[in-house]
Amino acid sequence: MAGGIFKKHSKGDISVETKRKQQILETASQVFARLGYTATIDQIAEEMGVTKGHIYYYFSSKQDILFQIFRQAMDFFLEETTAVSSRKLPADERLKAIFKNHIIAICENRAIMTVFMDLRRDLLPEHWRDIAASRKEYEMLIQGLIREGIDRGYFIEENEKILSYTLLGAINWVYVWFQEQGELEKEKLSEMMADYLLRGLRRWSEPDTFETGKTISEIKVGDSASFSKTISDNDVCLYAGIIGDFNPMHLNEDFARKTVYGKKVAPGSMVASLINPVLGMILPGHGSAVSETSFRSLNPVFPGDTITASATVLERDEQKNLVKMDLKWENQEGVRVAEGIAVVIPPGE
Repeated sequence: MAGGIFKKHSKGDISVETKRKQQILETASQVFARLGYTATIDQIAEEMGVTKGHIYYYFSSKQDILFQIFRQAMDFFLEETTAVSSRKLPADERLKAIFKNHIIAICENRAIMTVFMDLRRDLLPEHWRDIAASRKEYEMLIQGLIREGIDRGYFIEENEKILSYTLLGAINWVYVWFQEQGELEKEKLSEMMADYLLRGLRRWSEPDTFETGKTISEIKVGDSASFSKTISDNDVCLYAGIIGDFNPMHLNEDFARKTVYGKKVAPGSMVASLINPVLGMILPGHGSAVSETSFRSLNPVFPGDTITASATVLERDEQKNLVKMDLKWENQEGVRVAEGIAVVIPPGE
């Protein structure tokens, strides 16, 4: 959507006519945000330093301008969300990316969001029906990701519609209180808020409600499970502190630049450990123990990579109560970064 009023969509080559229309919409957003819908075409023209006729050359009415502001705002959020939701990432990672994009867009376009949130009652009914249909489509995408996360065991089992309204309500309110010169930059704010919101969705077991994992009789050859995590610089630093491995190729950018990889890499043992949530929490799950494991690194993992660790049952021995599992680790591009084998003792019957 080259030429959109949102900052992210204002780049690229656009026609002179489109550029002028966008300038009018941007100025109108500022004026509407200050004065509400009582603002006049004359005031918008004065703000731009043009004549009223210039405005009417591109837009038929004040209502037309308001509708176009709503239309472009809704198109932006729908386009961004559709693009992220189609990525080959776990539901929680996609949802976090959508939340971060949404928050940053609000911070960068507060006047437009003020209009979008405060002036919807000033739209004509037919215009609002058009916007509401797109908003419904946007909400369904969010709800679909929440439902996917629930089904995969990532999120709490609650009504995804209510959860989506709660989450989006918290995000949309940012336009009221965010200050460009405030305590947090928009990127840090978006990361913090997205983490907080996802944390509220995540499924946590209470100490007295732990469920025992699958027993040997419940496990079949071909059963599989996976766990995904985006590895951050902070994760690598915390891991180094826990195990005492302060190899500068993991922690120091200048040093790492001189290594074979050209930048910092995550420790191999850290990557290997991502299989633990799969075996210990999903398959077989709570109460299981790892008897043997192997790990072979195939490609480097860098901070920022999203790694999916998965395990598939190869063999099962009921007499010995042992399960042999094929292990693999892949990044967000589907490239296998490691592989291995595990022999696991499932919980007792």
